[in-house]
Amino acid sequence: MEAVTPFTEPPAWVSDAVIYQIFPDRFKRSGRVDAQRHLTLKPWGTDPRDEGFQGGDLYGVIDALDQLQAMGFTCLYLTPIFSSASNHRYHAYDYMKVDPLLGGGYGLRSLG
Repeated sequence: MEAVTPFTEPPAWVSDAVIYQIFPDRFKRSGRVDAQRHLTLKPWGTDPRDEGFQGGDLYGVIDALDQLQAMGFTCLYLTPIFSSASNHRYHAYDYMKVDPLLGGGYGLRSLG
């Protein structure tokens, strides 16, 4: 017998959603994140296999919202945004904090 959880059925809005996945570090650099000022960022457009940060952030996502909506996207899926020493953030060291290099909690609240 299958367990019944709140996640058994997807929410109704998902059936009509047009989802766009964003890797924040490589999406768009806003230049508004103070935590990046001490970093040497990789040149924008560097091969993603190269280690290092390119400086995309949540404010860059905010800056692109009108364009994304005009393209028909109704839902954003962000790759991990937790505090991490890696640009892809799959090596999170704090799952309770948004990485300051992405704009931190203020950046996420501004996006929401």
